[in-house]
Amino acid sequence: MKPLRALPFVAAIFGAICPGCGSSPSAPVEAPAQPIVSRPSASPEVLRGERLLAEGKVAEAKGVFEKALAADPDDARAWLDWGLVHEETGDWAPAEKAYRRAASIDPQFAEAFNNLGVLLREAGKLAEAAVALERAVALDPLLTAARFNLALSYEEIGNLADAEREYLATIEQLPDDPIPRINFAMMLLDASRPDEAAAQLRAVRSMVRGDVLLSIAVGEGLRRAGLPAEALPVLQTALRQAPEPPPTELLAELALAQYATGDLDAAEATMRRAVGQSDRDPALQYAYGSILARQGQLGKARAHLMRAAKLDPDGPYAERARARLEALSN
Repeated sequence: MKPLRALPFVAAIFGAICPGCGSSPSAPVEAPAQPIVSRPSASPEVLRGERLLAEGKVAEAKGVFEKALAADPDDARAWLDWGLVHEETGDWAPAEKAYRRAASIDPQFAEAFNNLGVLLREAGKLAEAAVALERAVALDPLLTAARFNLALSYEEIGNLADAEREYLATIEQLPDDPIPRINFAMMLLDASRPDEAAAQLRAVRSMVRGDVLLSIAVGEGLRRAGLPAEALPVLQTALRQAPEPPPTELLAELALAQYATGDLDAAEATMRRAVGQSDRDPALQYAYGSILARQGQLGKARAHLMRAAKLDPDGPYAERARARLEALSN
């Protein structure tokens, strides 16, 4: 799931799905009784740059912000935009410097701390990331992007209690957005809490219709929660809505759900289609070989399991494939 960057002209933007840290992970983040949060105003020039950035005209926006900063080196909002521009071009070091500059100029600028936290987390600077995100949430508990990113950070370091708190806060603020619920559900599954995960996933089934990637995530989650029969209609609807050829991940997840419900013929046909689209994927080769073995097609099963082991000899699926091949030989 992608993290969220706060833009000065949009409070929070949620990206599509996809896969931090805490300075003192056991201690909850307490917001001030009356948070003092800054929302710097923008000069006409900065607003023009933000419009260009929103339109995807990154190079033009960069020139505008450069002039704005030359005119006023202490413009915190322009520094935030400068960081966004550099992120768009993959220049992480100047982006980090820009966010730090914005935060140092205006220590109450929650969006600057959020964006800094996201960048630090992606760079693997986990402790620093949590400090920045905790600061953003403490300044502005209603900044949903920061709460969501803080939840991701806490989950990443294994601080599940605080991650759960932040996920639930995000869901309360955005009850009709499926992304926080899906992420929370996946965390619950990893924590062996399938019933609670299923409740979150059931709540978003209607929300993800028309979004193939999110439907794959919901289908996977329901299958992992032990509900493959509930996963099937979500994935089948996504398959009908997907362009041709459909995403290989969708076919693979549908095949796994069919396999889990005992429909081996449908699972074999769907996984064969997935392997045909990506025949160098060891995970697909392993899954297809396993389905064939369950069907009793042992010769074909061995061939695909051997291919899985050959494609990635040191990978996890190679080890599984070799173990299954040995089992088939006994």
